[in-house]
Amino acid sequence: MVLKVLGILGSPCKDGKTASLLDAVLDGAREAGAETERMDLVDLTVNPCMECRECDPGKGCRRHDDDMTAIYRKIREVDAIVMASPIFFMGVTAQMKAMIDRCQCFWIQRYLHHTRAYEGRRRPKGLFVSCAGSPKPQIFEPAIHVVKAFFAAIDYEYAGEVVLSHTDDPELGQRSSKVFEAARAAGRRICE
Repeated sequence: MVLKVLGILGSPCKDGKTASLLDAVLDGAREAGAETERMDLVDLTVNPCMECRECDPGKGCRRHDDDMTAIYRKIREVDAIVMASPIFFMGVTAQMKAMIDRCQCFWIQRYLHHTRAYEGRRRPKGLFVSCAGSPKPQIFEPAIHVVKAFFAAIDYEYAGEVVLSHTDDPELGQRSSKVFEAARAAGRRICE
């Protein structure tokens, strides 16, 4: 069986450092034999959650008719998701956060209905990749907490993160190449 890996880019910049880091993970997954797809949230319409409490645990949001319908389907079908977001004010981007907030239906399915969307098959894995201009070591911590909560809600096994800080550093070169190799390795690892 060929594993399916979905990369979700939350950056508004489709060819920046975060996108390149995501592509490296997807390259590693393809090297491991996976089928991969990249979804750029900036190209999609994802309305914010209105907390209407009309979530359908089997399907998704009943209030909005937008691109989340396709995202819900992908979340249920794939074997791994790689969430990629640059750090904006110590968190994920607005595009990524809107998508995450709209996944309340998975939380309801798991914690209120006590059903699992992946019964009978391998539990999917989730990986986070991120870049930040800041050199502060703690810059990624708030975003990692949000992403871990997201993966817990959709019942994915958290497989870790690959992060690249201080991307504004003119001496980024060698440090960057090590992180990109770690990203390819992480892509292979989520297919194990």
